[in-house]
Amino acid sequence: MQTEAGGMRLLVSIHDVTPSTLDRVARILDRLCAAELTPVTLLVVPGTDWRRADLDRLRAMVSAGAELAGHGWTHEVRHVRGVKHRLHSALISRRAGEHLALSPRGILRLMLENHRWFARHDLPEPTLYVPPAWAMGPIPRHILDRLPFDRYETLAGVYDANDRLFHRLPMAGFEADTALRAVTVRAFNRLNRAWALAGGRPLRLGIHPDDFELKLADDLQIMLEAGGVPLSYAALAR
Repeated sequence: MQTEAGGMRLLVSIHDVTPSTLDRVARILDRLCAAELTPVTLLVVPGTDWRRADLDRLRAMVSAGAELAGHGWTHEVRHVRGVKHRLHSALISRRAGEHLALSPRGILRLMLENHRWFARHDLPEPTLYVPPAWAMGPIPRHILDRLPFDRYETLAGVYDANDRLFHRLPMAGFEADTALRAVTVRAFNRLNRAWALAGGRPLRLGIHPDDFELKLADDLQIMLEAGGVPLSYAALAR
């Protein structure tokens, strides 16, 4: 879709923000700021070894134009549970689909603890929650409506709990570490970009910390150079 300014509307996020990825995340955020693609949403994984210096860096990123979102707890699973999880793990998430290994009660506890972590560490409380690998797992939507987040992003789009409205949105990702994944993800991105152009919808750009070292790094750079009109996820409710 073309806006009046001639650019595609973009929802830009950096995934898997942990102490061990902060250096890479900071470099990507610098690239996005230089390309004038802010605000950027940082998907924070709380249940890792966050130290005072790491939290200070995260606050500095917020000052530089980043917004924060919750993103699981540890972003990994100890075991794969059930046929659906096995299939999702093989095709998409590998060991990252944290919600898929939990019961509805376990997912609820995880999400509530995720939200509380931000306030405990003097960080802006997130209004967006994104489950690892975009897989929400077996938790019904009416439960999401009662949680402290306003929006939830899954592979298909973004659910607004305040309006109880699901925004079906195209997405482009770049996490491809094998030739087969590169072919599959590139085709997925082309289809979704065409959908965004034809359907008048914002395109979600989901960037992972290693993407500039993986097989679709050139595709990602081309997309950043093309630019666009960056949006906050909150703008979907307007």
